[in-house]
Amino acid sequence: MNMPLSVPNFETLPNSEEVVQISQWLKDAGLSSLELSNAHGTRLRISVGDYEPSAAPISALVSPSAQTHPEKAPSTDIPVKAPYFGNVLLCNPVTKKEFAPEGSSVRAEDTVAMLQIGELTVPITAPQNGTVAQFIAKEGDLVGYGQTVLTLQPA
Repeated sequence: MNMPLSVPNFETLPNSEEVVQISQWLKDAGLSSLELSNAHGTRLRISVGDYEPSAAPISALVSPSAQTHPEKAPSTDIPVKAPYFGNVLLCNPVTKKEFAPEGSSVRAEDTVAMLQIGELTVPITAPQNGTVAQFIAKEGDLVGYGQTVLTLQPA
């Protein structure tokens, strides 16, 4: 007889290795998603598709428009990458103003976009001074850690 899995204390979000393990359990069980929440309002939703985690690159798991297109960006452009996974916000959620429109000048550490993970938002900052050259991701796209969101032409 199989022992039931114990549900872990859900006071903090699982780390990336735990998310991979939970995803594999979902796939093995034939389930497509799992949503957890706690009394503090923390929510986590994990969805899986038909893929082999060891065979699928992270680019296969994110929105197609968020994937890098090297032929569109000159090699001198600087990639601005997602510091975490989440949905891209190109406009301030409160003011609805764009953080850094294409062609605008930005300074190192300026917020050029944000990632939304549930109720949490995380800034995406410019790694150096430059001009916003091209958006790779669109508003609302799901991107993975290290995925290029936009490119900068160096100042």
